[in-house]
Amino acid sequence: MKHLDCKKQDNFLFEKAKVLKAIRNYFDSTGAIEVFTDILQKHPNLDSNIYPLKLKATNSSGEERSYYLHTSPELQMKKLLAKYKTDIYQITKVFRNFEGSKKHKIEFAMLEWYRVGYNLDDLMDDTQNIFIETAISLYKKPIISYQGKTFDLRKVEKITVDEAFYKYTGIYSEDYSKMIDFLREKENIKQEIPYEEVFFRIYAFYVEPNLGNENLTFIYDYPPQFSAMAKIENNKGKRFEAYINGLELVNGYFELTDPIEQEKRFIEDIKQKEKETGEKYTIDKEFIDALKYLSECSGASLGIDRLFMVLFDKDNIWEI
Repeated sequence: MKHLDCKKQDNFLFEKAKVLKAIRNYFDSTGAIEVFTDILQKHPNLDSNIYPLKLKATNSSGEERSYYLHTSPELQMKKLLAKYKTDIYQITKVFRNFEGSKKHKIEFAMLEWYRVGYNLDDLMDDTQNIFIETAISLYKKPIISYQGKTFDLRKVEKITVDEAFYKYTGIYSEDYSKMIDFLREKENIKQEIPYEEVFFRIYAFYVEPNLGNENLTFIYDYPPQFSAMAKIENNKGKRFEAYINGLELVNGYFELTDPIEQEKRFIEDIKQKEKETGEKYTIDKEFIDALKYLSECSGASLGIDRLFMVLFDKDNIWEI
């Protein structure tokens, strides 16, 4: 029995390698350059609800310094993008504190990529192509089976956050009073809670599980509060998330290129995290300066472990 289990695991290893090769082949065929950036950073990534892992290291002179393991390669990749102004991608390990569930790990693999001149619709098409190519690499067709359902990855649904909220709850995501009434009815909440928490709880428990239950689904146009590094147009954060059967796989942005606005948002995030953790994080000034030279672009991150979950029909990320 052990021998059979090992053989099965060996096959799984080769199958995962096929997927990674398909990703690289796709980006190579579209002219993107693979890059590698440092995992160890002097400054943390700053984004709401994402927390870095901090560590201390001692150099050969005996000096002890604090560093952070990146939560994504975004800051360093955008520095490269500002300098070289060409499409880039990276496959790397990332680290996020306070994670751990059937869908979350502290350490996991991420694909991150940036396209110069792409808008959000272009990036959604790009994302769909990645799903199609990886499925074909395994099954010779763009069709997968996941959790008892069949998904033809050539078919997609696109829905705004407001549309999704109304479709699955009967309320709109901007109507705080009706949102809090909805939560009181569902969860017997008596006290007032901030808009951000109300939104997150309704989204996570009453909207998200319904996304992508029939087709690959892109949900877009988020409230500005949840769009830390995206452009804001018509009071909507120009970003999307991609789902299959309620599982979030991709986070995409029409990237903010205004250094003043970005620094302002970072400062707000630092204040909030200091309230929550007692630690005051710092801003990567090199990144802020690089934004002055960043071309119009869109970028996305894809959780490779979750992609494996979908492609290999697993319901627990720890099986990957």
